[in-house]
Amino acid sequence: MNSTLIHTTFLLFCFTMIATAQPKHISQYPNQLTRDGHIIILPDHGTVYIVSDLHAHWNDFNQWLQQTRLVERIQAGEDVYGIMLGDSIDYKPDETPKPPFGDVQIVNRVIEIQQQLGDEGKRLIYMRGNHEFAAADTYAMMKKYGMTDQNRPAFIQKLYTSINGSYYKQFNFIERMTDAHFDFLTNLPTVVIGKKGFVAIHAGPARSIISLEDLIDPSSKTLDELLWDRPDAVLGGRYTLKHTENFLKTLNAKFLIVGHTPISYFPSKNVRDGVARLGGKQLIFSTGYGGLRGGQTYIEIDLAKTYTSVEELKFGVNIHPLYPK
Repeated sequence: MNSTLIHTTFLLFCFTMIATAQPKHISQYPNQLTRDGHIIILPDHGTVYIVSDLHAHWNDFNQWLQQTRLVERIQAGEDVYGIMLGDSIDYKPDETPKPPFGDVQIVNRVIEIQQQLGDEGKRLIYMRGNHEFAAADTYAMMKKYGMTDQNRPAFIQKLYTSINGSYYKQFNFIERMTDAHFDFLTNLPTVVIGKKGFVAIHAGPARSIISLEDLIDPSSKTLDELLWDRPDAVLGGRYTLKHTENFLKTLNAKFLIVGHTPISYFPSKNVRDGVARLGGKQLIFSTGYGGLRGGQTYIEIDLAKTYTSVEELKFGVNIHPLYPK
């Protein structure tokens, strides 16, 4: 075979592959927990328990583990999963950090549990929130400009007193973060999708995606929407119910669960059972700081069930108070 024919055959093969390539679909993944870039796929069986926005509340984290008996049940071989929906680190401005620091304890304990459980440790899923993203990004910047363990206090003081100091003070885990913490935070997933149609992210639906690939390897704009956005039902919110519906349609999914926005931000018409709902397609909740003035809750989802609306999620069955009366 001459070189011209070989070259022509190779080009034809390439064009054929491009023409026949199909966008990825959830159904193409194996029916087991699978990681692909920024996303995790969960199977069509088992039960998942979800917390969000702990913000260094070590006691709330342990209350969730005790309420669900998550670690013990995974060890016993039960088909259960735990999802931490981001923002487990950083004290809020009205909560003074003091040792033993709750966010350090939470991150260290998650790492310990995952290692303790071996291969089953992947069932405890710690997802990226805007605080994990920004704290890791700031830590990397400081290391790049020469921060060491010795000069860190002076480095951070300079950062806090800069023109953008109020922004950086939100991400105070940088005062306590280690290189091991940094490596852990930068490898977190951003989206969890169940094969029966449930989607979990930290903040809001990505408005610009056209396929699953846009979540597997998200652009900076997509990450910004997933990690920082709030619904237009609250002051300053940007995304609408239509954005949520389009996002779910792109993924062929049924409903979305997020944290990020404190329950007290919502009009009373949106709040029931300690959570907020938007149009039957989205549920917003908080387990830690964001629930203090609206209801500290965690969510239970049956992965074998196809829910068509968040209205099907019932108090005491799917929506649980963190501290039952």
